[in-house]
Amino acid sequence: MRSAALDEEVGCSSAPTKCVGGKDAENRATDADPCGGNSSSKSTNSPSTSENFGQKAENEALIIPQLDLTGAQIEDDIIKNTQTQRSQPRRKLISLWSYFTLRGFFQLVGRTVGMQPYAYLTVAALLSSQALGMYWMVLKDRIRDGYTPTNAPSRVETDIIREFWNSSGDPMITMMLLKARDKGSMHRPEYLDESQRVIDFLYNNFTVEHKGVTLRFSEMCAPYCNMNKVLQLFKMGYDNELKRVTNGQSPSTTNNLSYPVASIGGISINLDRSFFGVRLQNKSLNATKDKGLPIEKRITNMEHVELVLTLFRGDRENQLRDEQLSKWELAAYEWSIKTYKGNLVELQLVGTEILDSEMMKDGKRMTPFFAAGFGFMITFVSVCVFLSAIYYDALDRGKILVGIGAVTCPILAIVSTYGLISMLGLRINSFMLVMPFLVMGIGVDSCFLMIHSWQRMSRNGYSVVERMGMVYEEVCPSITITSLTDFLSFAIGALAPTPETRLFCLATSIAMAFTFILQLVFFGPILALATRFEHNDTKPRQAIGWRDKVDRVWQKILRIYCRLIGHRIFTICIVSATCVYWYFGIIGLMNMKTRLDVAKILPKNSPLQQPNYILTHIVWSEYHPVTVLINNPFDVTNRTQTNRFWELVDEFQSMPNAKGPESSLIWLKDYIHFSYYGEPYDNALKSVLSDWDFLLGDNEPNKPIDPFKANLTTTKLGQFLRSPFYEHWGPFMKVSNSSEGRLKIDRFWMTIAYQNTSSWETRIGLMEQWRSIVAR
Repeated sequence: MRSAALDEEVGCSSAPTKCVGGKDAENRATDADPCGGNSSSKSTNSPSTSENFGQKAENEALIIPQLDLTGAQIEDDIIKNTQTQRSQPRRKLISLWSYFTLRGFFQLVGRTVGMQPYAYLTVAALLSSQALGMYWMVLKDRIRDGYTPTNAPSRVETDIIREFWNSSGDPMITMMLLKARDKGSMHRPEYLDESQRVIDFLYNNFTVEHKGVTLRFSEMCAPYCNMNKVLQLFKMGYDNELKRVTNGQSPSTTNNLSYPVASIGGISINLDRSFFGVRLQNKSLNATKDKGLPIEKRITNMEHVELVLTLFRGDRENQLRDEQLSKWELAAYEWSIKTYKGNLVELQLVGTEILDSEMMKDGKRMTPFFAAGFGFMITFVSVCVFLSAIYYDALDRGKILVGIGAVTCPILAIVSTYGLISMLGLRINSFMLVMPFLVMGIGVDSCFLMIHSWQRMSRNGYSVVERMGMVYEEVCPSITITSLTDFLSFAIGALAPTPETRLFCLATSIAMAFTFILQLVFFGPILALATRFEHNDTKPRQAIGWRDKVDRVWQKILRIYCRLIGHRIFTICIVSATCVYWYFGIIGLMNMKTRLDVAKILPKNSPLQQPNYILTHIVWSEYHPVTVLINNPFDVTNRTQTNRFWELVDEFQSMPNAKGPESSLIWLKDYIHFSYYGEPYDNALKSVLSDWDFLLGDNEPNKPIDPFKANLTTTKLGQFLRSPFYEHWGPFMKVSNSSEGRLKIDRFWMTIAYQNTSSWETRIGLMEQWRSIVAR
């Protein structure tokens, strides 16, 4: 039986066999021929014969499928088998090289995920542990300079003026807006009294704790503690005139409470920086003699004052003072909206720290929306996964794990990004609070692609390793391309010159990278673990019943769609619609106006919406100052230099929308007056001691001096800056001692006021003109 099987296997027959290939080949063929010669003896020793034949055929690399081949055919088979054996190393190299392709690499990754899912989950846990950095997360916007490009001219201008102030940051400027609750005028006596009381309280008595230190603004306001001197002088003159009129006396000639420039004891003060929404009385009426008018209208030329504005200004000279001023501003804001309950005056505070805080509060208000989005997302994913499993008849407990994993993957990427950003010492701005919505959409979309590919192979009988290798090979290249595109797009944005945009793009690019990595090392192992919950039934199920109907419906829809997109008319319509879309897109891009509108970045119910409206439509409409810094030494004795200075001032004051010389803050005007007329003590005392007019008498106002003709020296400059009436000019100047022992002016700044500047276009136009004047 063994011999017969061997004979059948090698194909022996009674026909003689020819062996070709020379003498040696003939001998070898004869020795190995099981059919020739002594047939009976070979059949009895068939096992050894078979072994010898196999060994010799292997040694000679010759396998003869049939023994009735011709010599040429045998020779061809030898050549082919020799070539096949030589090509085996090349095939191994090609097989190895295939793993260096994108599909081959991801197939290898997928197979390792299928073999060791827990190892990959450990990597995902280590990567997600960066979320612990959220403990140090700081939510903060920078309205002052966060939306200004680093290469903008205003950056250079800001650095110059910071150098002038010798400050590491911009000064804190908190604006207090005071309006009458009954919509009446704010220059009524009781309303001015309440305004002064609130201002004095915040300056001197309102305290806040910071790092164990009790803070008062009066201790932090230097060198701007006299910023509200104008309002104090007006109130002093107002009370004096009120007392005189109440006692039946005539108004004092030393006090003139007229808007926009008042005179108190011989000192001119600009009221247009403190009073807004002012309506003046009819000049034809003699208000001082009409006793039927309210008393405030008899001592001023103002009929109505809608708003009183005062400033709290402090220098951020170092990091500690910056923190203290910020803490005070936020505490004062909380006091104004929660504690202050004045019956007469409506109080509102506005500042950059307050605006930053409100923006972050608005960002935190998105938490319920994110929670709702997360809920909708996990519901949608779960429904899709379960419906797909029902359709493929592969419903099991593992699908719950898949649904949770698909949503958890982008969430881990989001919290890991926030943690990493915080550990790097960077802050989280309000833009970055929008990033989770973007990452959730992209991350879940990629997980759906993996789920779809994994679901289709549920009944094909693949092992976990094979199945994960094919899923990764099929899906991950496309996910890689889209993730890389998104990452590079935001990474390029991280190089933008605008700090707030740069932070947002940096965080989003990191989140995109984390999402992609976690899809490979977290969601892939989740799929591998979920595979173990599937049924062992590998028989393919044909679509029958309702599945067949669903399949037919979708196939029909797909055929209709394919015919539709292939139709010429549909193509023409799509191209036409695209051209129209591009046209309006280009037109909109060319007419787009970039601006930071506080009304748009704050919610409509924010407490800052009303003060922002007041600032935009009342304050900036009536008063918008520009700061002009003279950064070179100034010699008041040099007539050429002083004349050039006054020409520069005239150029600024003659621009469109300029309010005029009376609204400009220029220390040199007061110094000219001081140099010629000295201290206004007599007039000041007369305004205070108004009951002693029979001793002091009334003096006529001093005649104005033409600045172009004034002869000045610096001999009185020190006395001028020490004067209680002019000491508020100190922060406007930087002076030093000359070699002769006299004061010299190193640099100074001034402000020119403009009006009707509510629109951004107007302010931008003015800014361009200011820069062109300075650049000459």
